[in-house]
Amino acid sequence: MAEYDDTNRGAAFTPFPTQQMILQGKMNVEGNDYKIVLVKDSTKDGRNIVEVYQKMAVLFDNDKKGNDAAPDYSGPVGEDKRIAGWRRMKDGKPYMSFQVSDKQAGGQQQQQTSSVPDISFDDEIPPF
Repeated sequence: MAEYDDTNRGAAFTPFPTQQMILQGKMNVEGNDYKIVLVKDSTKDGRNIVEVYQKMAVLFDNDKKGNDAAPDYSGPVGEDKRIAGWRRMKDGKPYMSFQVSDKQAGGQQQQQTSSVPDISFDDEIPPF
C-alpha cells in the first residue's frame, strides 16, 4: 500500500477545548522578526503549557465568480508560493483544507481543483 503524500497540503480544525489564544506579538530570532501568537493549552497529563506559533501566510476572501470548485480563501506564502483554502464539513464539524502551490506570473496560481460541495460555514472565530 502506497503512503499518502501530503506535501503542500494541510487542514485546520476547531480548537480543542483546552486551547486558548492568550497573546500575540513579535519575536526577533537572530535578526529576523516573526509575528507570533501564544496559545495556552495542557498536556494529556494535565500540565499547563504555552505554545508559540509563527505566522506563515495570510488568507483573503475569494470571489469565486460562480465557480464552486474555486477556493474560498487564498493568499501569499513567502515570495514564491500561494495558499488556497476550502471550507469543508465532516461529521457535522467545520474544517478548512489547504493547498500550497507555486505563485504564477500575474498573480495567478497553479493548483488542482476538485468539486467542493456548497456548505454553510460559520466564519465567526470561536470565543476563548
